[in-house]
Amino acid sequence: FVPALFSGLIFTLSIPKFDYYYFAWICLLPLLLARHWLPTAQHFSLGLVAGFAWGAGRAYWISETLQLYGALSLPEAFSTTLLLILYMALYVAAFTAACSRLDFTSPLFAWSAASIWTLLEWVQNWMISGFPWQLLGYSQYLNLPLLQLSAITGVYGLSFLIALVNAALAQALWHRTVSTYLALPLLLLGSLHLWGLYRLNAMDQQRPPTLKVGIIQGNISQDRKWKVNRLNWTSNHYAELTRKLATAEQPELIIYPETALPLYFNDAFYAPYTDPIIALAPELDIPILLGSLHGDVQNRQAPTYNRAFLIDTSGEVVDFADKVHLVPFGEFLPFPWIFQYLEGLTAESGTFTHGDQHKALDLPDSDISFGVFICYESIFPEITRALMQHNPDFLVNTTNDAWFGTTAAPHQHWAQVVLRAVESGRAVVRAANTGISGLVQPSGRIAHASGLFSTETFSVNVPLHQGQTIYARFGDVLLVICALFLSLIIYWQKMHRA
Repeated sequence: FVPALFSGLIFTLSIPKFDYYYFAWICLLPLLLARHWLPTAQHFSLGLVAGFAWGAGRAYWISETLQLYGALSLPEAFSTTLLLILYMALYVAAFTAACSRLDFTSPLFAWSAASIWTLLEWVQNWMISGFPWQLLGYSQYLNLPLLQLSAITGVYGLSFLIALVNAALAQALWHRTVSTYLALPLLLLGSLHLWGLYRLNAMDQQRPPTLKVGIIQGNISQDRKWKVNRLNWTSNHYAELTRKLATAEQPELIIYPETALPLYFNDAFYAPYTDPIIALAPELDIPILLGSLHGDVQNRQAPTYNRAFLIDTSGEVVDFADKVHLVPFGEFLPFPWIFQYLEGLTAESGTFTHGDQHKALDLPDSDISFGVFICYESIFPEITRALMQHNPDFLVNTTNDAWFGTTAAPHQHWAQVVLRAVESGRAVVRAANTGISGLVQPSGRIAHASGLFSTETFSVNVPLHQGQTIYARFGDVLLVICALFLSLIIYWQKMHRA
């Protein structure tokens, strides 16, 4: 238990809220060294305990969310969270068990271990709807030089590099030799660091055109957000904040958070609450991107979409972007025959229908376009890659992180947005209901970040970029390389045994 729990502790210190990102480079050492004093049969259990500790650092906050907004008792919320953490732990257990079958004396061990780790992270991205929350590579979101690697490989490249260095260091320590095991990984690490510094400097020298974008952080707590008797207050609140922002900053676009108006925006029944907001665009002569719902109040069987509406300066809804990848248990209930007791999470907001596709929106009366991804979609790199096929000038992320309270989750969510900016080579503007709202540069520099649970209005000058990063253009080539490399290793071992 000691090396397993120690591994989980080191990893947890490397991610938000702690952000000691350098600890990630040694977080796998206890697992890889413990294999030498444990029987092979216990390696899976070793990884399972470690994975449980890792998962607790990544997802402990879910228990609080389930209690506050899912109407679950403490035992129910705690056991449900443990079930999710156990699922997350299986990946670390599989990694540890797979590494036990590799030759620890071979210089290829570290490269094989890193390939296994990276492919397991990819599986987390799609298995059971996908929950790639706070993967190993996200720990480096503040490490700007190495962060640039994600423009080539995505977050998986960072995870690969970290796992590689961990495994090579474990070999060097155990065999007490650096040149055989650690020299090449350190050379790669140093080269990528220098290249990252070069890329950062080159990007800092660029002077692209900018767009002044206003952001409204309404700061409405989750326990009040969906109350029908709060709709008039919510509408007036956003109208007041919008006028304040427009008067002080005069932005060229104003962005509201996800579901800023928790109602069916298109439905005439809610016109008393939506009309004052719609009227703001022509009054202020500023387009507004507004988060709300699309549905039918008279027909509860009709599909409901989590949508961002684009309102032009004539007060017309000229376009929209739907949330395509929905949150399991928060926006729809998977396997309801098993998880019926979690329906309280969707009781107030309702069950949503996923949108058809991700697309870019055109800013009215301009040749500027922007791609929109909503909340949970920020943890999936393929979503921003899909948006990049439309070659937008910048990206917009709207979210409501009020679910998470003051836990580490809002900070972890924000860290993943930083990676999306570097991967896509586009600035990301983020509007969050309770924070963190702000601007991330295409280099990963955080140009502005709001506080949590504060009512704020501010504007940011968003750089407008063109062109495609290697990752945006070619995608997850690294995963193919990892799979081919492992296939060759397996083939060679079988031939050698024969």
